[in-house]
Amino acid sequence: MKKAFQVLIPMLALSACAHLQPSDPPPPGDWVRTLSYARRDVTAGNYYAADKILDEFVRTHPATPEAREIGFWKAAYLIDPANERGSLSGGIAALDAYLAADSAGLYREQATVLRRTAAVAQGIANAPRTATADTLPTPVVKDTAILANKSRDEQIALLKDQLAKSKDDLAKANAELDRIKKRLANPSN
Repeated sequence: MKKAFQVLIPMLALSACAHLQPSDPPPPGDWVRTLSYARRDVTAGNYYAADKILDEFVRTHPATPEAREIGFWKAAYLIDPANERGSLSGGIAALDAYLAADSAGLYREQATVLRRTAAVAQGIANAPRTATADTLPTPVVKDTAILANKSRDEQIALLKDQLAKSKDDLAKANAELDRIKKRLANPSN
């Protein structure tokens, strides 16, 4: 009898634990299919449809780890400059909610980087345009080994080339920011 209880008690404990899970995980195909359909809609520029597909997954698979990951994708699609219905502030808020909800989220690192990037972009978009290429600091060359083997004139020429490239990169970045500002200022276009 004692031996029967030693076998029966662990079996009952295991069966009781098996019923404590909040819900069954979705079949792997549902999760993969949902993300695939959402990405297809985003590629086609239909963010509304992608959002609805993600919402439907959360509705049909509540309280699953995969449903919690939907928050990341919705936030990422809100931040996308191609999303006419999205916004940096809305995307940042959604990323904050995702990061606060689950410390073991599958996309936690990506969400952290995306959130910081969006915050910088928002700061740049809201900053007054007073700096010009002539007033910006000269970039510092981090690889001094390259300069050590060159003459003074070669070093100056190399630094001038790097400065010119930096100015070109800055001009491109400013043009892109202007394009984004216009899109955000007039979302109906």
